[in-house]
Amino acid sequence: MKNSAPFFHSRRALLGLAIAAGLMSPAWAQVEKPALKFSMGWLFQATQAQFPLAAEKGYFKAEGLDVTVDRGSGSATSVQRVVSGTYDFSYADVGTIIKWNLENPGRELTMVYVAEDACPLAAIALKKTGITRPKDLEGKRLGAPTFDGGRQMFPVFAKINGLDSSKISWMSMDANLREQMLAKGEVDVITGFVTSAVPSLGAAGVKPADLTVLRYDANGLDCYGNAVVATREFVEKNPRTTAAFVKAVNRGMKELIAAPRSGIDALRVRDPLINVEVETGRMSLYARELLLTQNVKDNGFSSVSPARLQKSIDAVIEAFGIKGSATPASLYTERFLPPKAERIPPAWRE
Repeated sequence: MKNSAPFFHSRRALLGLAIAAGLMSPAWAQVEKPALKFSMGWLFQATQAQFPLAAEKGYFKAEGLDVTVDRGSGSATSVQRVVSGTYDFSYADVGTIIKWNLENPGRELTMVYVAEDACPLAAIALKKTGITRPKDLEGKRLGAPTFDGGRQMFPVFAKINGLDSSKISWMSMDANLREQMLAKGEVDVITGFVTSAVPSLGAAGVKPADLTVLRYDANGLDCYGNAVVATREFVEKNPRTTAAFVKAVNRGMKELIAAPRSGIDALRVRDPLINVEVETGRMSLYARELLLTQNVKDNGFSSVSPARLQKSIDAVIEAFGIKGSATPASLYTERFLPPKAERIPPAWRE
């Protein structure tokens, strides 16, 4: 014990010398865990560009963080990655997160930044199938990756619209094959995010005019989109790290709106084979449909209404027959958000 104080002081002195020498920023000395792993919810597409953008622009580094940004393969996978401890933060559909918390008391997740103020979930079909309304999905072949957010939340959509799920068959496939299988007629319908599926179908030669898009939010399910999430334990043990991560993500969000091309450039660093034209169109759709709602323009990114979030909780409970409860405060916290003025989005620039 008598050597602990000298050790502490020498360690602090060495840390101070490192900072003074420019080898380490003061922020590195403040966060509890500088090295982090983050899982996106999907592929390297425009709808996930704020994360590689924050890394490439040095926004994470400016907050004292060294963040590894990996692609995802669906919201349920993103949830499992943080639950297992393989990743510190991930990006997942809010409905999927709600379902996890309700079904796993004692292992709850905490949403720290809700990036998408509108709901991206949709069931998408070719018009030639004759599908025009949710009820027409009965008797059809639906396809999506097992862990896709649209598939995870389909039972809620089905419950609200009175569908008989026993009359619907599912086919699973890899995330890269979903749109191709619809275009080839190997499935009748796919589920997913409208901002992911519609542009990717365009790249596969299917025009938007040839699609029927059944948005979940236009058919009774008013929900938020994707959120940054971590385990409750991680957030409680690493508050400064969490705040630093959220601040960097928020900067990435604002940069994405102010300079969309920078987001495309960041994606190309991770995946040089992306179709720039497709991703540019996807970026515009993403900003208009999911990000720049009137609520966000007035109150800033991640301005969550407890009443609206509670409706999503209630819908998940009813659809899955879960015997449990949750409150908005148990799912989401504003504690780590930057001030409102820093979260107001800039003007969108095509």
